[in-house]
Amino acid sequence: MSFGQILAFSLASILLAGCVPQTVSGPGKEEKDVQLHYQMGINYLNEGKTPQAIKELMEAQKLSSKNADVEHALGLAYQAKGLNDKAIEQYKKALELEPKLSEARNNLGTAYLAKSMYDEAVKEFEQCLKDPTYATPEKAAYNMGVAYFNMKDLDKAIEHYEKAIALKDNNPNALYNLGFCYEEKRAYQKALDYYKKASNMDLAFREAYYRMGVVLELQDDHAKVVDTMKKALEVDGDYHAARLLMGKALVRIGKVDNGVKELERVLKSDPESNLGKEAQNEIAKLKLSKFRGIAKP
Repeated sequence: MSFGQILAFSLASILLAGCVPQTVSGPGKEEKDVQLHYQMGINYLNEGKTPQAIKELMEAQKLSSKNADVEHALGLAYQAKGLNDKAIEQYKKALELEPKLSEARNNLGTAYLAKSMYDEAVKEFEQCLKDPTYATPEKAAYNMGVAYFNMKDLDKAIEHYEKAIALKDNNPNALYNLGFCYEEKRAYQKALDYYKKASNMDLAFREAYYRMGVVLELQDDHAKVVDTMKKALEVDGDYHAARLLMGKALVRIGKVDNGVKELERVLKSDPESNLGKEAQNEIAKLKLSKFRGIAKP
């Protein structure tokens, strides 16, 4: 299991401090126009209409060039669009205007994370945690865990995920990532415990069920693998990784026909994918075993 395999999940789950003020003050007679464009930009951003959000926030910026909230919101819009360099520029502008705007500092750190600039990200998160007025320090602690994980420092990653949970305990992503850290350390029982906690907190957390299955497979507990993958597939019937794992586990507990059916479903769904090819290889091994008169693959 490589560190890169959690990267997509972790970066997708970095915690943006996206709550920006809903009102801003502008200079003199332009105040109402600034507020109008800013509020429209925030509304578009919340609706996922990023290009429209950028347009409105740029209009607000033209009217009020020294407003930290506008610069921060524009940074959020750029980051939502995947324009991390522009987002970094905007967050820095916001912090120049308001150095204590820790929400913008956390988001600056997440933009650095997206660019794999982990040392820079950690510095920003550390400053957030030093701010006694920062309302959501658990976000910075969690994001530090993401940074340290990708820096391959599992112990510090664990430390900061645990800190995030201590600050606010309803964070299934932190529990999941703790499980992954312990899985990397081959502390499989601890990994299972955290994956179970994550899935109990979020019953639709399909990845938590899947990782539980991976660990159970390593422990040769194939019957439990089947039960756990059924839960993952109840959440998402098109979760082919879970179906592949269940198919292999069914074969190993002697339910070969059922296992082959699951493998064939994976193969049929996308024969050119890595999962499809793995399913095809498993089926081929079973056919070869049967040809040779061997009971199990």
